[in-house]
Amino acid sequence: MSRPESGPRGALGRLSAVLLSLGLAAPASAQLAVSERGGPIRFQVGEESLTVSLSRDVVRGGGFDLRRTGSSLKGRLRGGDVDLRWPQGPIVGRVGVEDSRLELSRMASEQGLRVDGELAHWPTSLVISPVGISGDVGGCSYTLTVAGGHYTGWRTCQPDVDGEPTSVSLSLPKTMEVLGEKEQAALLSLLLSAQGLPPAPPREASDSGRTLEGPGLDEGPRR
Repeated sequence: MSRPESGPRGALGRLSAVLLSLGLAAPASAQLAVSERGGPIRFQVGEESLTVSLSRDVVRGGGFDLRRTGSSLKGRLRGGDVDLRWPQGPIVGRVGVEDSRLELSRMASEQGLRVDGELAHWPTSLVISPVGISGDVGGCSYTLTVAGGHYTGWRTCQPDVDGEPTSVSLSLPKTMEVLGEKEQAALLSLLLSAQGLPPAPPREASDSGRTLEGPGLDEGPRR
């Protein structure tokens, strides 16, 4: 699921450099593009959408029911258990029954963070920045850039990563800025994973050769 640097990630890096040179990018301390107002997180993929409210100690809505402690996210996500912790070092724990381990690193040549490891046993290599989100997380691949204060772009998900991409829109409230980098990374990784907003089931192929038939040969005329 990884993509070459000459693709979306390379373009993301070049876009970040241009914005920095023009003085249009967010301050160095900011890792996300957020709206100027509050409200919930709004995430739409194709015709499916969810809203997730973020309060002082709870993340709730759209299948999320998580408790925040500042060093952990624990609770339920779409009926499955979530237990992610980061007292020191990487983000570790479980999503559902699968182990998770995510490590954060600063981007050397641009603003933002890299998140690498495994989430719910899926390989993860994600770039999060104020100008875009690109990479793989939790069974899905993303190429998002920022337009109008929110992220827009495309995603594909397992098992159909080579299929037609689905349009994505992600709006983050200003309250996301109060979260530490690890909590931002953990919450966004869950949100963008296949567990956060599951991909729509593949459409059944139409049976163009099927014909409509009347009553069986052994049936008499209906009265």
